[in-house]
Amino acid sequence: MHLLRRPRLALLFAGGALNAIGSWATLIALWGFAAYRFHTGAAGIAMIGLAWNVPGAALGPLAGAPIDRFGPRAVMIASDVLGLVTALGMAASSSYGALVGMAVAAGAVQSFGRPASMSLIPRLVDERELLAGNSLMGVAEQSAIVFGPLAGSLAINAWGIRAAFIFDAATFAVGALSVLPLRPRTGARSSGSGFSGRELAAGWKLARRIPDVRRTLGLAFAVFCSWGAFMVIEPLYVRDVLHRSPATLGWLQTVFGIGLIGTTMLLPRIGERVVSVKALAIAVGFSGVAAAVYVGTRSLPVAMAGVFVWGVDVAFFMPPMQTVLQRATPIDAHGRVMSLAATANGAGNLVAIPVAGLVVGAIGVSHTGAVVGLLAVITGAAGAMIPSSGLGGDPNDAARARTPASLPRTPLLGGAEAD
Repeated sequence: MHLLRRPRLALLFAGGALNAIGSWATLIALWGFAAYRFHTGAAGIAMIGLAWNVPGAALGPLAGAPIDRFGPRAVMIASDVLGLVTALGMAASSSYGALVGMAVAAGAVQSFGRPASMSLIPRLVDERELLAGNSLMGVAEQSAIVFGPLAGSLAINAWGIRAAFIFDAATFAVGALSVLPLRPRTGARSSGSGFSGRELAAGWKLARRIPDVRRTLGLAFAVFCSWGAFMVIEPLYVRDVLHRSPATLGWLQTVFGIGLIGTTMLLPRIGERVVSVKALAIAVGFSGVAAAVYVGTRSLPVAMAGVFVWGVDVAFFMPPMQTVLQRATPIDAHGRVMSLAATANGAGNLVAIPVAGLVVGAIGVSHTGAVVGLLAVITGAAGAMIPSSGLGGDPNDAARARTPASLPRTPLLGGAEAD
């Protein structure tokens, strides 16, 4: 991909990959620290997961305002610095309560860092390079699915559980240094020292007013709900249906990651045909089919094939989704719109995880997977039948739509420059 020929962009993608790998290593260490150092049971492990995810759902709607006020570069640097502190805090935790508190802090940091990262790419690349930029950043972050657990395991085996947190702290430092030399294009920002209610609510109003944004966020919420449900379904499927060891779950995740990363790398060659709300809806529908096939079989080879196809299909959703949102909204509101996407992710997990647990107990693992897949198919079919405005796939139209002047009311933000 030609964007990697630009040294600063290549450094950004490498820093993003290391940062994501460090976050996965921390997740492995969090569960291990809680289970082996503080001897917690299933409820304690679940609390760690909630502590990591709740801040994203709760703070997501608020995260976009500082991104649009100060610029995504500044927020990413601050997020990485705070992430370094929280990682060291987890390593120093001397009680289960302290570990949970630091997990909450780490989740809060990520609720700002993720939408800032998605808002930075449009300020660094040309309009026609948006899909390629989002795909490269996607590959950088998705590499953590394959290498994150491995890095965490190697660090823990060599130096103990705390070493994974130290490794994560180091990746945050690298992330901050990779963003520091960037000089992104500026966008408008508001003046004043505080955040008004109008400024905080602007992202919600924009999402309601622009059909492509509203529909894309709806599709994203459905996708994230299915992922949350499978956080419950997959371990039980491996144990109770395939009757395999936890190592098999790791292999299945690796196969998923290979399909996801390989296809994401091909997206720029496939081109703009994947960047529309209709294409996203089709991807959602096919993901439901692949997910249902994956957990609907007792054959490990068929399960491997199903999870691989699921990974391929997810690749057709994530970078194109970000590209549609970026092109449909003005650049000075990207932070608030991208934070809504991050909010949909956290909220989807919080809704789906407990519901999936109840449904699995009532009808079983494979039947629950079939229900989740059917709901995704229905959502995708409904989304595909609604005409799109067309702003997602045409870079020239999208560029005009993203200017503040294209909004039917006053600009969302004032006229001063942001970093």
